[in-house]
Amino acid sequence: MVDTSAGSSYIDLLENQLGSEWTAIRKAQENTVQRRRELEELFCQQNSPDTSVVVFGSVARQEVTCSSDLDWILLLDGPAAPEHKEQEREVERVLASRHFAEPGKSGVFGKMVGSHDLIHNIGGEDDRNSNTTRRVLLLLESLPIGNREAYDRVRRQVVRRYLRDDRGILYGGKNVRIPRFLLNDFTRYWRTITVDFVYKQRTDDKKWALRNAKLRMSRKLIFAAGLMNCFFCHLDSAAAEAISVAKSDSKDVSLLTAYLENQLALPPLEVMAKACVQLSIAHSTAQSLFDSYNRFLVIMDDPEKRSELQRTHTHEDLRHSKVWKEMGGISRQFHGSLVTLFMKGNESLCELTMEYGLF
Repeated sequence: MVDTSAGSSYIDLLENQLGSEWTAIRKAQENTVQRRRELEELFCQQNSPDTSVVVFGSVARQEVTCSSDLDWILLLDGPAAPEHKEQEREVERVLASRHFAEPGKSGVFGKMVGSHDLIHNIGGEDDRNSNTTRRVLLLLESLPIGNREAYDRVRRQVVRRYLRDDRGILYGGKNVRIPRFLLNDFTRYWRTITVDFVYKQRTDDKKWALRNAKLRMSRKLIFAAGLMNCFFCHLDSAAAEAISVAKSDSKDVSLLTAYLENQLALPPLEVMAKACVQLSIAHSTAQSLFDSYNRFLVIMDDPEKRSELQRTHTHEDLRHSKVWKEMGGISRQFHGSLVTLFMKGNESLCELTMEYGLF
């Protein structure tokens, strides 16, 4: 176990181990600090215990670049009241006054969302794509702004629901302890967004290259981090007592809930760095993984290159775009690094991937 209590992050430790300097990752983290400070100032008066302003995307991942947008919801955990609609409109007004880009047209973000569906509608016909997306991203890349009471309650109950309904965790006889209900929902989300990408390609082909780059990099990253967090329940010695208590006669999942809450609070890149450090992943694999993601953030923070990706969507555009060709090389390197990490980097991790990540 590596001690990070002195203030060093796992990215710090890995960067030092490799003798690397990921300047774009560091710049994005610094940009994120400034963006979060700005948002906190805007919503510092948001003190209702039954609502939280929650943001997603690059702000939550600590990857803010020059043109990062802002997806948000007003999370409601309590009895409905007319005032909540006023709060929703106020959030929208405040963000618009500071010229934050509006959320996309899908209707997933930019609105008030109640906790009931997030907690109780996991699976089944009522678990629509929008509900799955909000719930999974609430776990994998979200950040409360201002008062976080409602956010913490809902997030905890979502995690608790995944664990309490997982009979393998509570009653399974195997020595391996993986929260498969949670893992399967992460996997379902990843497959859903890859299918929806093609749907969007058919209905609205604009910004194809930019959306594709994000799918192959940042979207894939949060899925990989989600898998890793599930695998850490078995691989991380810090989870051993929590698993033991959950398996005991008490079937108490509170310790495991707390462990997963802490894990899921880590930004995705930090999760992957923790895996590289704790699982003694080959330096070449870790270097390739973080180098490629650093290069991706360089492009995302370059106004000209990002603008070219936004304009690139036809086959003719793709053939002539140098940025698209560069992005293709970066995404192939990143994908190859993830395959090596999960399938070849550590024997125990490889076994878990084969046993639980595929089927």
